Amino acid sequence: MSKKTKKDWTAKESQVQSAIEEYLKLLESGGRCAYIKNNSGAYKTERGGFVRFGRAGSPDFLLFLDGGRCWHLEVKTKTGRQSKSQKEYQAMVEELGHRYLIVRSLGEVVELFEER
Repeated sequence: MSKKTKKDWTAKESQVQSAIEEYLKLLESGGRCAYIKNNSGAYKTERGGFVRFGRAGSPDFLLFLDGGRCWHLEVKTKTGRQSKSQKEYQAMVEELGHRYLIVRSLGEVVELFEER
């Protein structure tokens, strides 16, 4: 297996999420938003069953902004794609007038706050 060079390195989705969450913490402490890091998934119990949590397809972050606005942020890597349930969730919330965004870097989130 060949070694990766700096040029080949791409951030993992979890790394991008962590960076975005740190930025959102700063914004929240400054009164610019409130946010929820939204987790969904399942884990296997000792007895072999599964416990599911969260809603399938829901985004990584829910942001609450002034004026009653809500943004739904889904974090993906450069090549990441939405699942079927994520596309269905997006269609549902956009039909209700919410803003749903796929972000691929911290820079994209910073730009969103600079433009508003």
